[in-house]
Amino acid sequence: MLRLLLAWLVMACCCQTANAANFNNPQTMLSLDSNVVFAVSDSATIKGNEEWLNSTDVINRSPLQYLHFKVRIYNQLDEQVPVWFSISFPAIKTLVVTDGNHQWETGDSMPYSTRTVNTPNYHFPSVLKPLSYTEFTGTMSGEILRYSFSVATPQYYSNLYMRTLQRDMAFFGAMGLLTVLSALGYIASRNLVFLSFASFIFATTFWFFRVFGYAFELLWPNTPSLNDISYAISIYFVLITAFWVLFQTLARDNHRVYGAQAIKLFCAMLPLIGLLLWQSMGLDIALKLPVILFFPYTLIAGIVIFVEYKRGSDRAKWLAAAMLPVTFSALMLSVIALFDVELYLEPVATFMTGLVMTCLFMVALTASYMVKVIQRERDAQKEAAQLKSEQTSKLEALVKERTLALEQTNSTLAELASKDSLTELPNRRTLDMFVDNTFVNHLHQYNALAIALIDLDHFKSINDTFGHDVGDEVLKGIANILAPLNDEGQVAARYGGEEFAIAKRIRLTPTTHSIEANAFAKQLEAVHCAINQLAIASINDRKLGACIGWTLCKGSDDIVEAFRRADKALYVAKDKGRNLIVPAL
Repeated sequence: MLRLLLAWLVMACCCQTANAANFNNPQTMLSLDSNVVFAVSDSATIKGNEEWLNSTDVINRSPLQYLHFKVRIYNQLDEQVPVWFSISFPAIKTLVVTDGNHQWETGDSMPYSTRTVNTPNYHFPSVLKPLSYTEFTGTMSGEILRYSFSVATPQYYSNLYMRTLQRDMAFFGAMGLLTVLSALGYIASRNLVFLSFASFIFATTFWFFRVFGYAFELLWPNTPSLNDISYAISIYFVLITAFWVLFQTLARDNHRVYGAQAIKLFCAMLPLIGLLLWQSMGLDIALKLPVILFFPYTLIAGIVIFVEYKRGSDRAKWLAAAMLPVTFSALMLSVIALFDVELYLEPVATFMTGLVMTCLFMVALTASYMVKVIQRERDAQKEAAQLKSEQTSKLEALVKERTLALEQTNSTLAELASKDSLTELPNRRTLDMFVDNTFVNHLHQYNALAIALIDLDHFKSINDTFGHDVGDEVLKGIANILAPLNDEGQVAARYGGEEFAIAKRIRLTPTTHSIEANAFAKQLEAVHCAINQLAIASINDRKLGACIGWTLCKGSDDIVEAFRRADKALYVAKDKGRNLIVPAL
């Protein structure tokens, strides 16, 4: 009998020691979540017949019942240590805690001044005696209970709060600045996109301000009844403004965004749905609804953005890129909140970072869009004024000399692009200007032009067989052959479609006529040979051919006829079997 009693005492001591948390390092925080035991009762006092369990997951507690807890801490140090017994990130209506020497009463339903330490979390100052056990017991109640137990020195928590405060103030400062910028953007432009951004950023910022406990501390410290109401309003407002941002960003003149009417109706009914859930299923479900709806919101946003992108909205792809950081971080935060999953990243900081990045990107994107709109309006005004001026000048210039008309043309052409966008060769306007300027006597010593027109053989067949992208690749290959010919005395340009033109300034005299003609002919033979040897893998190294017709232009009065002669020579080359050079002298 004595042996059985001794064995029972040893087992009791061992179990007691195993359930206790060992405190041995004042420089770190000791988590107590795995050491706390819980019991449920219908009253705030313990009767002694409660069943104590290691986890609340197996406890079926109604919203009106009380949750009791206790945890023992063994100080392994040979000196007493001042500590704070802490309950972090809490959601507790009433809370009573004692360490055997002191008792504290506080909770979310009581004024902020009931908190022993002026922080968003609950802290209860105590002292761990050397090589002794200290037991913390308490009772909490509330429809929603959220808690995490730990113990550490006051210095540790003070340093932790300093870092957290710096992070939070940087976040609130950035979000506040973005809200002001969005509001100013709306005032300046009257564009509702800016107003939707400002509303969403403000709602999200206020939600964080409420969740982190700053609202209770600073805005209504003596009115705890506003806590649940403010949280519900802010979380629902975040979801509604998120939908507003989505549809307002994609809105265009005379265009209805896909699904807009249904989503507007849903957003109007969402607060009523929340109130019904609150009354029928409890506050916990009502407050979880917007968090749960984040997943269908992400799906709906993806569908709407995809459909609008297919409808030709250029903003859709930029909106998708802007939403990516906050979507990823919010998804991670929602998974943690709903399923209690542990991830390597710090969820709150990651979500705050993603949110700031998205808001900054969207504000910058909208501001850039508005700058472009204003610039287009200014350009349109300039173009209208310029057009009016040109029309007036043309009416007044009907009786003036051709030289004045050419100067006006040159002034207009100077404002146009000088190169072909695909091949980067000079375009037809540049070629025309070059030809016209050749016969301005006081500019240079040339008195004639050598003109050649080049047309690729069977180019339509290449487009039809291999596609227009491959056809563009062929044109770029030809351009690479012609580009080195461009200098002050010669222009090799894209004439139109698969046609190219070469205009070279020459000086003709009775003795140099044949020399200049032969030199230009040899140049064209080199170009023709290079085209024939051009290998393009996309058309299976198919041999390319080209017809070239060329002639000499001997004066400004001969320009039109010279191009006609070159064009006729080009068609003669086609009629003779293609891939030929035909002069028209």
